[in-house]
Amino acid sequence: MNSLWVHALAICGFFATTAISPSLADEGYPLRQQFPQIKTMSSEKLNEEYGDCFIVDVRSRLEYDVIHITKALHIPVAELSFIRNLEKATGKDGSEPIVFYCNGHSCAKAYEAAELAMEWKFKKIFVYDSGIHDWVTLHPEKTTLMGISPAPAQVLIPPEKLAKRKVSLNDFRKKAKSRKAVVIDIRDPFQRRMIPRFPNLHSIPLDQLLERLGKGEFKDRELLIFDAVGRQVEWLQYYLEKFGYKNYSFLRDGVLGIK
Repeated sequence: MNSLWVHALAICGFFATTAISPSLADEGYPLRQQFPQIKTMSSEKLNEEYGDCFIVDVRSRLEYDVIHITKALHIPVAELSFIRNLEKATGKDGSEPIVFYCNGHSCAKAYEAAELAMEWKFKKIFVYDSGIHDWVTLHPEKTTLMGISPAPAQVLIPPEKLAKRKVSLNDFRKKAKSRKAVVIDIRDPFQRRMIPRFPNLHSIPLDQLLERLGKGEFKDRELLIFDAVGRQVEWLQYYLEKFGYKNYSFLRDGVLGIK
């Protein structure tokens, strides 16, 4: 169990400082060289094996709830109970392959999960490192988006729409001076080693924020939201759009971009 605690603490630090980008055709697979012992599975092969393997989404609850491979089990790698939950759901005998996935080519969570599973002697371990962004493009019929499957194309938020909502630190500060603005820090407590100085700043965990957004709170305010590295806001945007929020911006690169 000690190795699990060490692993969990290391993962928390890694997630807090590592940016995860949506996969692009020319991005390649930069993590394969770092994890040469782990077998990967292509989109074509995963589609072929779809009904004959365990597909495991190792991301956060927010990410999974927004979008996931339809039959995927949700077993977050960041939780201390990861191995126990994995064994309960899949067994360790290798009767069916176990395929881990996360956000895409540069996302290390799936590799971390596979490495830990191999350490605990699970059999037939693979990583689908193309990730959810590639999968929904290739197989929307096997994707669940905001609770709907097949994934509706009109609900999927394109990267350029997200990019338009991200503003520089200078623009973020200017907007924060408005009387109608409310600044919201959505980082987890362990990520809040540095608290930026913004007026009218509120620290609201994501689960609480989603509940308040669903009730229409802040509808009359300009929402200025930041996270650790500018990536969690990608998933939050789906709920802002679902609940009809129009006046919101994200801090580009999150706290990571504050010098």
